[in-house]
Amino acid sequence: MATESESTSKRDSGLGVFSKREIEARLALGVDNPEGLVITPLFNRKKALDADSVDLRLGTYFLLPRSLPEPYFCPDKKTATSLHVKVHVPLGRYLVVPAHHTVLGSTLEFIKLPCDASGEILTKSSIARTFIVVETAPWIHPEYRGCLTLEIANVSNTPVLLYPGRTIGQLILLHVARDHDPAAKIASSYFGPVHPEAPLFKNPEEDLRGIGVPRTSVIRKSWIDDKGQFELDA
Repeated sequence: MATESESTSKRDSGLGVFSKREIEARLALGVDNPEGLVITPLFNRKKALDADSVDLRLGTYFLLPRSLPEPYFCPDKKTATSLHVKVHVPLGRYLVVPAHHTVLGSTLEFIKLPCDASGEILTKSSIARTFIVVETAPWIHPEYRGCLTLEIANVSNTPVLLYPGRTIGQLILLHVARDHDPAAKIASSYFGPVHPEAPLFKNPEEDLRGIGVPRTSVIRKSWIDDKGQFELDA
């Protein structure tokens, strides 16, 4: 039985990407073990596990961009409710993503990361070659629980079909030199939903007030002409 110092020393000297052998060992640990890894459902484990990554599949729920009444987008508290329309695409059906359009999706798999590992999700090379880009905010913190929201962009010149249930990305796990603190509470932001999650923002004046900016400008409709162009005073 390794002591705590020996365990920490071993972890510090083994910083890097998890190998297939370590991924399998972490998956075999119990759900309650802070160093355990959960990825479920994990179909065809033999094919899903690569030498240094785990394949993840596309889930069945999406957030599609909504047409806004204003000719601009402001990241504020209204974003979560006004920017997207939720759509369910059952297994066996597909979603058409038009050229140069974006959607939010999620992984089919629910994930629980160990206390000493962070994760990164990357687009599968076969998917990237169709000019579908997955992830613009790929980092996953230790002890995260939930399905992963995927930022999916079709940067090609043609519509592309997305089939829920098919492989879309690969999860890479990296060692983090930290110990589990059983008394610490996990931040609420590390408990993800099972559906794609819209971004949450504070209003601009709240954010900027925290760095000493007392006032912020507000876009007025009088600044926008009939073509949706801004006409600001000099």
